[in-house]
Amino acid sequence: MKMAGTQPKSRFSKVMEIFLWLVALGVLAENVLLFLQNRRLNEALAPQITAGTQLRMLAGIGFDGRLEPVALPTVGSKLLIITFSPGCPACQANQEGWMKLASTLEQKGVRVLWVSRDPVEITRDYCTKHGIRLSDTLADPPYRTFSQLGLARVPNTLLVGAAGRVEKVWAGRLDQAGWDTMFAYFERQETASPLRSQVGATQPGAGRSCPKRPPKLVSKT
Repeated sequence: MKMAGTQPKSRFSKVMEIFLWLVALGVLAENVLLFLQNRRLNEALAPQITAGTQLRMLAGIGFDGRLEPVALPTVGSKLLIITFSPGCPACQANQEGWMKLASTLEQKGVRVLWVSRDPVEITRDYCTKHGIRLSDTLADPPYRTFSQLGLARVPNTLLVGAAGRVEKVWAGRLDQAGWDTMFAYFERQETASPLRSQVGATQPGAGRSCPKRPPKLVSKT
């Protein structure tokens, strides 16, 4: 009699356990959906960096863990800044094109600065995997830089001129037409005047979009 009485309870417990698991999975799925919707909304509301923006006092964390300032171009110089996030699908889609662009510009004596909005270790792994030089990369920038470069929305490819003025912006994931337009732009630039560029960081030891909230003001200054 005791065994007969416990069997229905055991079945009921199992049914309840399955039911609770299903409820938990449903709540999790709903939270994921809400997260994706909020992310798309944040992306739509995040400011997009534009040509004409004046950049000042940019900085980021080097792979030695130190905050490094960015040397903005002087008269006659250009600086190409690529903003990205290792976990951003649009950035990953742009990666092959970026590497071709960087290789082309390096042959012309132009250097590229890669700015990751993510922590150093995550960025290091990504750069190592994709052959990006760590010496040309900064990560986890402070709020001032995060805000100026519009890192709430990546990817962006920026051409910066003298005194830190943004001359051109290629935003988001680029299709073939976008890459053709970009390469044609640099060919025209070279024809107009020889391209020269500065490395983004100063001396060693010194100095479709993917949305993210900016770092807190108190994190780094």
